[in-house]
Amino acid sequence: MKTVLLTDDNEDIIELVKLVLGKSGYQVDTAKDGAQAVARCMSNPPDLVLMDINMPEKGGFEAIKELREKGFRNPIVMLTASESAEDRKRATDVGCDAFVLKTLNMDDLEKVIDHHLMDTGGMD
Repeated sequence: MKTVLLTDDNEDIIELVKLVLGKSGYQVDTAKDGAQAVARCMSNPPDLVLMDINMPEKGGFEAIKELREKGFRNPIVMLTASESAEDRKRATDVGCDAFVLKTLNMDDLEKVIDHHLMDTGGMD
């Protein structure tokens, strides 16, 4: 079973994503901020990381940059409410693989995750 680390400080988003991805066969772990995400990725790397931008302690951009600098190579998908072209560019610049808006259309999110995990050997 492929593992997704969901990094977000919004409990409603966490519960929704866990429900949808759990039904799709993914194991979902969570982190409340970028600092927790980095620690979890370094100790027990997930197959894919979903990362919000704005969080306490360490935001998504900083966390992604740190993960890439520490050698984490699995896909990282920015999951955010921001539609800013500047945020999309910055996400790409720090090493993000994809950018998905929090539109609550979980089909888009599932497609992106499936695509990136199929590239790394598919679902187990």
